[in-house]
Amino acid sequence: MSDAARPMSPSDAERRAGFLAAASAYLMWGFLPLYLKLLTFADVREVLAQRILWCAPAALAAVFIMSGWRGGLRELGAAFRPRMFLTLVASAFFIFFNWGLYVWLVLQARVIESSLAYFLAPLVSVAVGVLFFGEKIRTPQIIALALAFIGVIVQGIALGAPPWAALALCGTWSVYAVIRKRAAVPAATGLFVETIALAPVAIGLMLWTANEAPLAFNTSWPHAILLALAGPVTAIPLMAFAFGARRVSFTALGLLQFLAPSLQFATGIAFGEPFTLLRGVSFALIWAGLAFFAWDTLRRAND
Repeated sequence: MSDAARPMSPSDAERRAGFLAAASAYLMWGFLPLYLKLLTFADVREVLAQRILWCAPAALAAVFIMSGWRGGLRELGAAFRPRMFLTLVASAFFIFFNWGLYVWLVLQARVIESSLAYFLAPLVSVAVGVLFFGEKIRTPQIIALALAFIGVIVQGIALGAPPWAALALCGTWSVYAVIRKRAAVPAATGLFVETIALAPVAIGLMLWTANEAPLAFNTSWPHAILLALAGPVTAIPLMAFAFGARRVSFTALGLLQFLAPSLQFATGIAFGEPFTLLRGVSFALIWAGLAFFAWDTLRRAND
């Protein structure tokens, strides 16, 4: 019997399911700009506020779906203990600015610039590990970081100014990831607490927007449904990622993370965003750095 014909063992089936779940999460994140493009009828402030408010019940449902009733209650109790709650408030601060900046970039037809941030994210993670966690850096990683740094400089020349929005998007995500790494709570539980902490800010954004024009949520049922979908659109890929991350290797996850920005980049191109030769050179340098990063990851996995 060939390997392909043999039935999978439970562990093989788990890994297969985990890989499919993680890949699905990155696919959904990669196509997120397509959903956000449907929300151009709404003010950026309302889109961000609706995402926060609808994400809370979606995340709460995810907690109980993934952990059961008793397990979910235990997780929530642990997450609301003072020290953990303050940690998640801090992470909420950074994810708020990350979400807001990302929504703004997409609605401003700057999806290619947003993809730059997430291409840089894995390389920034290496730098964070060296600077804050005492991790050793290898020669391929140094080459990858150097190429990415040159790529950012070229991107600045192409845009006529440093790509501050992309760098801020990458920076807020990287700091968020560092904080969440220290917060030992499941992804859905942490997201629920973060959105609860941000709910007063979201309500303030809604009131601010309503003072200037009617809320898009109240204009029609299709608009209301599209805005309410921001909750599951945020929570579902997170659930898929959490399921997959527990079942596949870090190497597989590290390589899959390039899928989302690649799709975002392709989306920006498809929408006709400007892409000059210099921007092409910039991305080529960053992709070369990522190639070194991926090669080093695969090499170490096979040692």
